Formats: sequence, structure tokens, C-alpha cells
Amino acid sequence: MAENSWNGYLTKMETENVGSEYDVVPKYFLSLNGVRLEMNQFIGKHVSVEYAGQIKCIKCGRITKKSFGQGYCYPCFISVPETEECVLRPELCKAQLGIARDMEYATNHCLIDHFVYLAWSGGVKVGVTRFHQVPTRWIDQGATHAVKLCRTKNRYSAGLVEVELKKIMSDKTPWQAMLKGVEDENLNLLFEKDKALEYINGKSLEYIPETNGLYRITYPVNEYPVKVKSHSFDKESVFSGILMGIKGQYLILESGTVLNIRKHSGYIVTVKVE
Repeated sequence: MAENSWNGYLTKMETENVGSEYDVVPKYFLSLNGVRLEMNQFIGKHVSVEYAGQIKCIKCGRITKKSFGQGYCYPCFISVPETEECVLRPELCKAQLGIARDMEYATNHCLIDHFVYLAWSGGVKVGVTRFHQVPTRWIDQGATHAVKLCRTKNRYSAGLVEVELKKIMSDKTPWQAMLKGVEDENLNLLFEKDKALEYINGKSLEYIPETNGLYRITYPVNEYPVKVKSHSFDKESVFSGILMGIKGQYLILESGTVLNIRKHSGYIVTVKVE
């Protein structure tokens, strides 16, 4: 294999914060067949990712024709704790009742402190994350600003707070605006936090308000695209061009075409850099 060529199956890019606690600067890494590639160094270079036509389950390793839940074969998708319904909808968590696909997993992932947060990723959104996932959760979503709203004792309680706040704000990331680098000069997340806390006050929810601390995240992006086009390996096998930046879990090309690495978890590819 050429020195500038690597193959293997895709998994979510890992990050390291090379900034400070509140001024976050992510360095991205992509693991392929035991090799950990630092992706930031490839910005400005020609990068190609070619899909080999096979998908490998990121849990059991079997080859599957279709990926479920971002990288799983169907049997794993319906059985492993990583894809339980409370992953996407925390308010449906039953671990606090002793009910889960895997109680050991739930003890370590659900029955621990969670944060409800507000973040800007092309728009203000509310979200939930485990306490040790700060700032990783925000980086994965492409947020440029974030603030912790409150802390809860488990995932279920955080989900209930989020459900209430979804009545007055979004819980979705406007991914196209995020990838265009859309910002709001008048954004005041601490003001939004005060409004949110006022809204949930007295609604019989279990939480502890967090002290104010505004996080800023600066991504390795040379230039944001004016128009964004999402690439799918199910439709086209080659993603290729000058890499202009990385944000969230997306590689951004000069053409405005973007590849969501996490969405294609399990896809067997060859990555080449010129």
C-alpha cells in the first residue's frame, strides 16, 4: 500500500482539545485498520475516500448489506445497548427502573450525571449529554458556542427537562447552516440560558442549575462553502477534492460537497492523500 493510502472501515472521528477548557480547538483523528490518522494535517490537500462496496458491522464485525443506526448490522441494531431507544430519546430511558438491554452498560452510561445544555450550531438548540462528554458532544454537532444549563442525576431526568424545553426551542442541528459557518452576532447564550431556566422553574423537574461558563469552539476550516451538498456512498462510491476543513463529523471539500463520517460508520473505504 502506498505511503499516502490507508484502508479499513470508517468509525466516528475522535478528537483531542488542543485549546483550553472554555476555548476549545479540536484536533481530529480517523482510525483505519489500526492506523490513527491526524486529519487536520490534510486540510488544503487533495483527499479521496473511495467506498469498496462493503459494510462491516462496527459491533460484531460481520459483513452487512445495509447499515443500521450508524454502523450496525440489523441483529446488533435491535439488541446492543448502544442503539437502545433512549440514545435518541433520553426521556424514554428505563435504566432508573432497572430495565435496560444491558444493565452494566446502563449503569455506566445512563445512571450517571448528565448535562442539559444550550448550543449554537447554525441555530440555538437544546441537548443532553453525559457529564464526561463535554466538549466532545458539542464538537460532534459542530457547535461553536455552548453553555451548560443544568445537571441531572441520570439520563431520564435530563430527558424530561429537554422535552419541556423543546416546547420553546429546537433540539435539532440545522446541519447546512452549521456547515456554512452561519453565526449570529447578537447571540447571547447566557441570556437564553436564563430564559430556559425561568421556563422550567416550578415544573416539578429534578435538576440543579449550572453556574455560567460559556464555551467557544474553533474548527480547523480554511473556508466555509456558500452551498453545501451531502455525499452518500450509497449513491456514489468516490468522495474526492481539496479538503477545506473539518467540522462536526464532516469533511468539507472546496466544491462544497461534505461527507458525514459518522453516518457512514462501518463502510469499508480507501483513503488517499496527495
